[in-house]
Amino acid sequence: MKHTRFKIAGLVGGAVLMTLLIILILLQVISARQAESKATAALEALYSDGPITYDVQYSPSLIELPDGLNSKTDGFMEYTTLERHLIEWCREHESSEVRKVKLDDRTLYVRMGEVNGASFVTTLITEFAGEDDISFITELFPFLIQNTNTYVISYVDITGELATIRSICYYFMIAAGILSILGTFAGYLLGRKLEQSSKSEKQFFENTSHELKTPLTAIRGYAEGIETGVITDYKRTGQVISRETEKMSRLIEEILLSAKLESGSMPLHRESVALNELVEECLMPMEGAVASRGLQVDLSLSPMTISADPDRLEHAFSNLLTNAVKYAKSRLSIQLENGLLTIQNDCDAITDEDLKHLFDRFYTGANGNTGIGLSLAKEIIELHGGRIRAERTTDGIRFLVSF
Repeated sequence: MKHTRFKIAGLVGGAVLMTLLIILILLQVISARQAESKATAALEALYSDGPITYDVQYSPSLIELPDGLNSKTDGFMEYTTLERHLIEWCREHESSEVRKVKLDDRTLYVRMGEVNGASFVTTLITEFAGEDDISFITELFPFLIQNTNTYVISYVDITGELATIRSICYYFMIAAGILSILGTFAGYLLGRKLEQSSKSEKQFFENTSHELKTPLTAIRGYAEGIETGVITDYKRTGQVISRETEKMSRLIEEILLSAKLESGSMPLHRESVALNELVEECLMPMEGAVASRGLQVDLSLSPMTISADPDRLEHAFSNLLTNAVKYAKSRLSIQLENGLLTIQNDCDAITDEDLKHLFDRFYTGANGNTGIGLSLAKEIIELHGGRIRAERTTDGIRFLVSF
């Protein structure tokens, strides 16, 4: 997991940038081909024998040449500079095909040839007067609609459209750069989190292995003592072995339960549960530890019933109460009121870092404790739709569980 943050940052940033660049290239290619296709269709329609129909966006501009390409450009016909240059180009490159031309810093699709006179005049009237005026004008000037052929140069200017596409691509590239930077930063944060998680997980398993090794060492030592006849107090030895076995068994159970929660393979068997009675049942096995340490317990539980899995919820509450009893110095307060369970004790001051990661599964505190019990408690409570949080008090810590 070394340098994971940099690897993921580069991967995410590069993936975002490459994806956006591919989209940008496709946008340019598709737009250019679409413009070429529509311009070509508009020019082809002008030279067809049928009615002239085309996309208004790609309406061709027309240059009428009474004498064909040999027509004079300085006579009574008025031509723009672009049209004069286009006529000269067509004289040098005469063809009946639609071609793409770059002329006077403009991009044009051009075709030349004879068109049907009636279609040509109708197109002109539609372009300059409108479709509603065609019938009116042709009735007044019937000589305009003749089936004579007229030589014209037609062209579609897509310079403005290409400029718009370039502007869009320019801003798109800026956006791609910004998103790539943001993606790199997000990947860096994700990688750093993964590194921390991996480090915490490694430390957790190291500490867990140590905690498992300690009772195993004790059990093996007593077993060897019994075997060699050194130990004769079998009753006390049995109690120690039983206690160490229970400790080891509980740790293994919590690790397995944690794995089930993570994989989502732990279903809940819900039933009506009285929270106040469940808390009392969880506290009963700890009466011996409370009495031996002389802890003062303030217990105030109002009746409350919820739908929950009693076994799983008991496990969560037992972990919270065990933690509270374990670290309490002199007193313990447990209250249930208005749907809020509060467990508070007076303990050593907890650091901001430990408080922040108190419910993290693989976090190991300054005192070396793994904290897997609190992590399980949080996951089980949230699985039931509840919420849990911890906060410092003037002389200890308080856990608040709400349903």
